[in-house]
Amino acid sequence: MSKPTILAMFREYFIDVIIIIVILSVFGSVGYAFFSLPETNQLENLKLIEATQVFDIHNKLIGKLFEENRIVITINNVAPNVINAIVANEDVRFYQHYGIDFIGIARAMVVNIRRGEISEGGSTITQQLAKNLFLTQERTIIRKIKEILLALKIERKFSKEEILQAYLNQVYFGEGAYGIEAASQLYFGKHANELSLAESALLAGLPRGPNIYSPYIDLQAALKRRAVVLSGMQNAGFINSEQEKTANAEPIVLAGKRRRAVQASYFLDYIAKELVGRYGANRVYKGGLKIYTTLDLSIQKAAENVLGDYQGAILSIDPRNGYVLAMVGGNDYQKSQINRVVAQIRQPGSAFKPFLYAVAINEGLTAASIIVDEPIDIGGYKPQNYDKKYLGPITINKALRLSVNVAAVKLAQQIGMGKVIDLAKQMGITTLVPEDNNLAAALGGLTQGVNLLELATAYTGFANSGIVSKPITILKVVDETGIILEQSKIQQYRILSSEVAYIVSDMLAGVLKNGTGTAGNIGRPAAGKTGTTDNYVSAWFVGYTPEILTGIYVGNDDHSPVGLSGSQVAGMWGKMMAESTKNMPITDFPVPANVITRVQICTDTGKSAIIGCKESEYSSFIKGTEPHRQLLNIREPWFRLPGLF
Repeated sequence: MSKPTILAMFREYFIDVIIIIVILSVFGSVGYAFFSLPETNQLENLKLIEATQVFDIHNKLIGKLFEENRIVITINNVAPNVINAIVANEDVRFYQHYGIDFIGIARAMVVNIRRGEISEGGSTITQQLAKNLFLTQERTIIRKIKEILLALKIERKFSKEEILQAYLNQVYFGEGAYGIEAASQLYFGKHANELSLAESALLAGLPRGPNIYSPYIDLQAALKRRAVVLSGMQNAGFINSEQEKTANAEPIVLAGKRRRAVQASYFLDYIAKELVGRYGANRVYKGGLKIYTTLDLSIQKAAENVLGDYQGAILSIDPRNGYVLAMVGGNDYQKSQINRVVAQIRQPGSAFKPFLYAVAINEGLTAASIIVDEPIDIGGYKPQNYDKKYLGPITINKALRLSVNVAAVKLAQQIGMGKVIDLAKQMGITTLVPEDNNLAAALGGLTQGVNLLELATAYTGFANSGIVSKPITILKVVDETGIILEQSKIQQYRILSSEVAYIVSDMLAGVLKNGTGTAGNIGRPAAGKTGTTDNYVSAWFVGYTPEILTGIYVGNDDHSPVGLSGSQVAGMWGKMMAESTKNMPITDFPVPANVITRVQICTDTGKSAIIGCKESEYSSFIKGTEPHRQLLNIREPWFRLPGLF
């Protein structure tokens, strides 16, 4: 026997070395994969990312906050046909294997070889769950080994029902829907336990190619895929041939694809920002929280409808507790997500005047105090009325009702504009600066302006008997296990006496009855104030009933003239408030015990109206400050009757 050549020896040892390297690589890969698996405690619960649900004050679903639109349900709330269809389509031996289906793997290899491409994966439902919950989507041998090891581990820890439940809640069905419940609602507008056999088969066919088989994308492809799933169900013994035939003949009736609802979108963004600040983005968008809010969907709808194509914002608050009932931050959320309720700072115009008149009443003036409306020049400042006309002596009640500018400036000069600015700040307006301590501010000509949220909040002090109610949007936050994480508390503070607040409201009621806001008269007790800025750049109306305070501003983002006055916005306010209050009992503002109401006053003298008074109005007074009724002087020329004296 000849000695082996050096070349032969090299070949022999080379092959041995290669085999050893391959063996070590395989075992090394398995070892690496094993020791880099997720921690055991991560497998204690098959926890899924679930959308946070947001409800209105009547527990109606407003919308959801999510990165993955998912509603987690138990397997008991899934139609049996769905379960059978998923098993037949994804893993027909699911109930027989222990996480790995070697028969399925062999079958997939044969199919792939025959087709010359990888069209079958052979992964079990458990493997798919392991990959999607705990691993990345990378295509590597290490990831595949991890997937297999995790599948075996999951099968040891959980029952088949638990695994299937997790899978049904986790899998992606297309169109942004994760999990069977979200998919059922998206495609068919029903719950997962209400699906028919045909509907179940269609949904079961989606995970293999959600962008290919979605009936919203290609209805014919969806029908063909449904037929494949039904055939698999029949072959697996889940249904008979007659059921298969009937289901294949059933037409697809879709719920209708919807874009993100405009309804309360600005409100959802507003509360999401609050919640993320407290709980973090992961908890808010992936934690399955339930958020119970103050929003009233019926009032929200009325607000959205009335703004129409105008750019601007609307905010409704219950002045008694600060609950935000409606929030509209613009006319089209899809085009602009800027929430103009908080983000836009605008000149308020005459909507700022109630703070001036509140200080006047608080300083001892009455609704019947007289101001002379006449041309003035205060150090070069020459304010003018809207119509360039002057009314002469008028009560401050009439001056506010008709929004007389010169009278407001003279009143501010008399009582001190600094006091007005201080009151507005105390009532919640934070955008005021020292430079606003000037007479032009009496007409709403502020250095920066105000936003709607703060102006409406400040008005709650007038509507709520002198007590400012801070806005509240979230009533309660509940986690995915039902534990209450937080509950709101009403935050209020008194700024004005109930007497002063009532008298201001009584004067503002005249704005709607026979003043600048008559277009907003809704035939029930209400009060409010118009505001129009120079060149019609912005227009306002902030008004209230005892139950609802609503502020509306209309103004273009580029500050070009909007072409509306506060009187016209009052009409929008009236339309919305009439709809919002139509089912509410009519109530009036509570009258403080120390206030006397409906005293008839002559508007050019401020005294009790008597025969011959050219114009009168009804005013309210703190008891003891009302004008005393005068005795008639029958010798006055205007009182003489023919044939007498």
